[in-house]
Amino acid sequence: MTALSADEVLDRLHKLGQAGDDELPLAETALLLANLDRTGLDLTPYRAHLDRLVHDAREALAALRRGMSASDAAARVLVDVIGQRHGYMGDAASYDDPRNADLAQVIDRKRGLPVALGILYLDVAAALGVTAAGLNTQGHFLLLIGDEEHGRILDPFNGVVLDARELRMAAPPPAAPIDYAPVSRRDVLLRLLNNLHARAQAAKDSARTLTITERMVLIAPRRADLWLELSKASEAVGKLNGAIRAAQSCIALSDAESMTGREAAFAVHRLKRKVN
Repeated sequence: MTALSADEVLDRLHKLGQAGDDELPLAETALLLANLDRTGLDLTPYRAHLDRLVHDAREALAALRRGMSASDAAARVLVDVIGQRHGYMGDAASYDDPRNADLAQVIDRKRGLPVALGILYLDVAAALGVTAAGLNTQGHFLLLIGDEEHGRILDPFNGVVLDARELRMAAPPPAAPIDYAPVSRRDVLLRLLNNLHARAQAAKDSARTLTITERMVLIAPRRADLWLELSKASEAVGKLNGAIRAAQSCIALSDAESMTGREAAFAVHRLKRKVN
């Protein structure tokens, strides 16, 4: 068994947070995030499974008959290998189960949230050299396979490639494939964490909200809005000095005239009065 300590996991996540977006390995980062809640978990079998998905997808893509567009072929292979051969699908029966946002448990159960399953699709696509991105859809997370003009829209929750009618059903109108801008790899991970963050807030679990917000900042340390959220979460559990430091980090990353910067400056002033 080769398990990482909590400090080792945090150190790796810190380094990933500093990396460029194109250098961010989605599935590996998501596994490390899952590891934070399961100290001592050996990630070796999960990494081996990810390698297996890539191997099977590469073989399937090579064997696919000619005459299909690159986007059609890639989308078909991803759905066939991940959704059909390996049995991954969305967990409609217990959608709010926190295991659906934990990639290690998603791999164990072959069930998960749209964004968690999407991470598997995006990771395999990247290993194959296939252009793919998450889309800025509200609610249901979708993927673009290929470029925006000739790409295909893939629904990882249901393991299908969508046509125009199905796309309208999956996401609010008047959306069409081109209306949904691709998002960064970092934003995909933040969307995964935001599911846990929203559930912690709904449960009024201030300690868990702070924990998840810290992870969001770890992944995206240059996002001023996340530092402001961290300040609020720290204040909610009585960590006023930490709240001040987070608000100051927000100010350092913000335009002085922005709403976020002004809110953080006000928070620093208010918090210092409370501390004193």
